[in-house]
Amino acid sequence: MDPLVLVGLPLLPVALVLWMRRRHAGVPRGWQLSQSEAAILHRRVHRCVDETRRAVARSRTGVPVEELKSLTDELYDQAVAIDHKLVEASKLPQGKRHKPLIELKYRIIDAEQMAARVRALAVDTAQPRVADTDEGLARLRDRLDTLDAARREAYGIGRPPTIRDREPHDS
Repeated sequence: MDPLVLVGLPLLPVALVLWMRRRHAGVPRGWQLSQSEAAILHRRVHRCVDETRRAVARSRTGVPVEELKSLTDELYDQAVAIDHKLVEASKLPQGKRHKPLIELKYRIIDAEQMAARVRALAVDTAQPRVADTDEGLARLRDRLDTLDAARREAYGIGRPPTIRDREPHDS
């Protein structure tokens, strides 16, 4: 059996426990696996924030990364504010819970759309700027053309006459 498997297999339960303990402050622990509407909305809003953080971490050029991180931090702050309202709404009686959850769902959709815009900006800034190489290629092309013209000129000056270039002798 592979030694990596022998080491990794016993660590799998530890990783699972640590993942299960990861939660956001002020949110019930059971929301990680719960199928309640509030728990689903909680996971949904934090999933979009996490995806945005990963996209921003991959971008290195273009828009300053600090600006993207700032947008992501503001998005996270909004997710925490939504979390607090989700917790409050989840404590309401069953009949009165539906309307606040629907209103929060629209806020989450809005947050997801903004997160998608930040991710699109991060992806766009991570793309290589191919046009930046054009100037260097143009300089190289000019140098090669100049060298080629100089070679042709030098070859034309110092070339010995060929059979075709010789004038016929009058015999």
